[in-house]
Amino acid sequence: MTVPTPLRRLVMLAGVTATLALPLGLTGCGDDKTVDRTDPNAVRDLSGNWNATDSNQLANKIIADVVNAPWITNFQTKNNRNPVIKVGKVVNRSSEEINTNIFTNDIRRALLNTGKVDVVASTSEDAQARDERHDQDVNASAETRKESFQETGTDYLLEGAIEVQNDQSGNEQQKFYAADLNLTDVKTQRLIWEGGNKIAKDIDRDKYK
Repeated sequence: MTVPTPLRRLVMLAGVTATLALPLGLTGCGDDKTVDRTDPNAVRDLSGNWNATDSNQLANKIIADVVNAPWITNFQTKNNRNPVIKVGKVVNRSSEEINTNIFTNDIRRALLNTGKVDVVASTSEDAQARDERHDQDVNASAETRKESFQETGTDYLLEGAIEVQNDQSGNEQQKFYAADLNLTDVKTQRLIWEGGNKIAKDIDRDKYK
């Protein structure tokens, strides 16, 4: 019996649709994933590389050394106020991809929490505030306009670098991170404080087999 042409076309179209749907269904199975929310303050070492815990711990330890050094008491006694610090650049001198902005933000937060220093905005943030004041010169009322030439001058600049040294034998590896910072008098370029802190991590690759 001859199958009518319209019916034959319908059967062929159904077969093509089923063939196309099969790979799509298989592809979807491979995309299944589970996402668990975790505590951002929890200590987790997945790869052994620099992570959020390292950034936070080093920042707090370094700033504790900064504000407990003799220079700060000498400054407060002489000037009857807290010193003003700007956190400058921290250079990544390691071969790892390290977001140093997170580290400098942790440093600023640690400085502010001491209550012993005043902290001013970074250079990039300065530019935004100056643009805002320029805009207010044109558009804001006299009562609410923020005048120029009223910025708090920086007494000291805090900057430094992060370095890493790797040592490996077989499946065992040690990563040694060093964050070294220095505090410089902006007016005289005199070095006021120099220090840092270190983290060592032992990584056993056998654990991941």
